[in-house]
Amino acid sequence: MAATEKTARMETMFFLERIAGPDIEPVTLAELKTNIRAFDSTTGDDDLLSALIVTAREWVEDFTGRALIDQEWRLTIDQRGYLAAYDCVSGSGQIISQYSGVFQFSADRSIYLRKSPALAITSFVSVDSAGVETAIAAGTYELRGTDSKWPRITPLSGATWINGTFRIVFRTGYADRTGSPQDDASAVPNRFKQAIMLYAGALYDRDPEMMPLLMKTAENLIRPECCELGFA
Repeated sequence: MAATEKTARMETMFFLERIAGPDIEPVTLAELKTNIRAFDSTTGDDDLLSALIVTAREWVEDFTGRALIDQEWRLTIDQRGYLAAYDCVSGSGQIISQYSGVFQFSADRSIYLRKSPALAITSFVSVDSAGVETAIAAGTYELRGTDSKWPRITPLSGATWINGTFRIVFRTGYADRTGSPQDDASAVPNRFKQAIMLYAGALYDRDPEMMPLLMKTAENLIRPECCELGFA
């Protein structure tokens, strides 16, 4: 029995794609310029600083497994697939991280989304060997633990889930941009913003002594928020 269970787990893999990015950043250009003590009237590096904010925010999200501002991801669980995470917002399909291990269902058959916090499920389908998608009825599952590190989809009583290929599109982030009024960057915990400014400032200044110290400080700030993406 143990050998059979191990084989089943090894055949079940997943990959995670970001398919729509956030429409605002958690840190503004003015906030970053204040943090690095740049004059507001000096605008020559504004484009560079804006790009560094995006780079730093993506580093924070990749390091922690969190999403800061409302964005859309697709989780595919495929017994024939492999374990990887992609960022496909630009259409490049560039691998942003690679994990060793396998996907496992929890004891209650929940599927962990591997990005948090979760805002909503956009679609949940099963996919057959021909690539045909069949929607899984919303009344047969529930999104739980939305504000935790490990939000999950759990089948409800009476639901039948067959091991196979599932594709889940979901929205994730601290700031919900679909509400009225929309959440803004104030919904993002301060430690993430501080880490973004430290990391972006280190990349901008590039001081050989201060750069690694600033980056390590940024890492230590957000380490308690890390989610284990290989969590079963």
